[in-house]
Amino acid sequence: MKYLYSLKSLIILLCLINLNVNAQERYVDEVFSDSEITVLTDVVYGVNFSQYVPAALGGPQVIPMFQDVYMPDTAVDSETSRPVIILLHTGSFLPKGTASPLGEKEDSVLVELAMRFAKRGFVAISAAYRVGWLANSTNLDLRRGTNLAAVYGAIQDVKVCVRSNRGRALTNNAWRMDPNFITLLGSGSGGYITLAYSTLDNYSEVASPTKFKYTAAGPGIYGGTVNAGDPYIDTTIVGDWDGYGGLATVIGQDSVTGLPIIDLTEPGRNIVSHAGVPHNVNLTINLGGALADSAWTSAGDAPSISFHSRYDFYAPYYRGMVNVPIAGAFFPVVEVAGSHTAAKVANTLGNNTVLGSSTMMDAYSAKARSNPYNIGNQENIYTFNMVPPNPAMPFRVNSNPWDWWDANDPLSVNETNPNIKAQSLAYIDTIMGYTLPRLGKAMNAAGYSVSSEELPDFNISISPNPSNYSSLISTQGAIIQSINVYDVLGRPVYVVEGLQKSQAEISTSSWAQGTYIIRIETDKGVKTSKLIRN
Repeated sequence: MKYLYSLKSLIILLCLINLNVNAQERYVDEVFSDSEITVLTDVVYGVNFSQYVPAALGGPQVIPMFQDVYMPDTAVDSETSRPVIILLHTGSFLPKGTASPLGEKEDSVLVELAMRFAKRGFVAISAAYRVGWLANSTNLDLRRGTNLAAVYGAIQDVKVCVRSNRGRALTNNAWRMDPNFITLLGSGSGGYITLAYSTLDNYSEVASPTKFKYTAAGPGIYGGTVNAGDPYIDTTIVGDWDGYGGLATVIGQDSVTGLPIIDLTEPGRNIVSHAGVPHNVNLTINLGGALADSAWTSAGDAPSISFHSRYDFYAPYYRGMVNVPIAGAFFPVVEVAGSHTAAKVANTLGNNTVLGSSTMMDAYSAKARSNPYNIGNQENIYTFNMVPPNPAMPFRVNSNPWDWWDANDPLSVNETNPNIKAQSLAYIDTIMGYTLPRLGKAMNAAGYSVSSEELPDFNISISPNPSNYSSLISTQGAIIQSINVYDVLGRPVYVVEGLQKSQAEISTSSWAQGTYIIRIETDKGVKTSKLIRN
């Protein structure tokens, strides 16, 4: 009998294990182990001219752009068409070691995210791009103009990266990539690139705004002299936003590197790569970046989702000035539209409709939607609420909490973020939890079949609304568990927990007149609504 009982237990255990394995879903769960991931390093995806190569390395010249590839080993993965996600590093568009111990394709968060996506069946690519600008120049035009040029050049590079990998997928597809599904994810500076990638699509967007023009006559960012009112970006020199035009004059080939040598006495500085291959993407994901100008966004741009720290000193959450730390000093650069504004505009224009975020009532979505700083309960923006420990030092705040770095790096002592790997991994858990359902919706629109959360079947009513003294909150098909009310500044004004009823009355008689956000947690999910106090 003992033997029979043990055999029965073993059969049950094996069945449970088999059920658990079968329950795993590719693209949602990690279906591959670390040992089943292939990593290819320093693969060249393109070359172009860099103005900021140090003199010790030969000065301005054509340089290669590299990428690292993370993917399930083709010996264990039979899928022949795998979605692609391209990851872009932070670093203030400056070389690693200039502004922080971060700023390369091997940054900790990118390696962690690349592995997580690869273990779910994606081909994840961590790509470098050209960096360098006059960040500490006392000349506002040179500081602002070269910064815009750095962002502009990085966008060109990433479009080359997309074209290169799509071209590879369409020809010799050894990496088994799906050319019809490519996502961008950028951290910090990389977030700026992802937000600008599909929104910057015509010359007037970088030539017309006053903030993108010289304020005074003097030296230009490409050399020579300019007049007040001239645009910073000269496409005859650097090419257009897609990386075409501004052709450099190639006069030879470096005998050591094999890279082109260009004639620096001629105006062109751009080398076109992978011409003719489409560079559209299906989704962009921004971690702590901002949009240079909200007017760049137009209907039809790629859908986007964002993550942002509300009190980020370096990139604004709503709107504000970009500040860059160099050698212990902060240099203001240009006013931009923050992640919340970018998300609001994209949502309003319908660019994010394909993500179907309003139907998602998972814990991450509900928390993001009802965050008190998320004015208007915008979809597709996840807000972290870390407050600076010292209000007099607002720059000492966890602005990119997903980052950690080598503690021995000389610049680590200047970093304002806590360097705690375990904490950063927890934030990455949140990023993945919020991203994957939306990524799944974007994939489904491209022909995949990825499961996702759907809207629970229940309704909530608030009456009267507007309210003078009290209002009754009622649900149909759900049980109210808690109610939280916030004013428009995100301050809590009413909290009640432990409810287990379908109706709850709240007194509003002591509230000031205005609009309030109500977060209602039920056994079927969370919903938010607005209540006006007369």
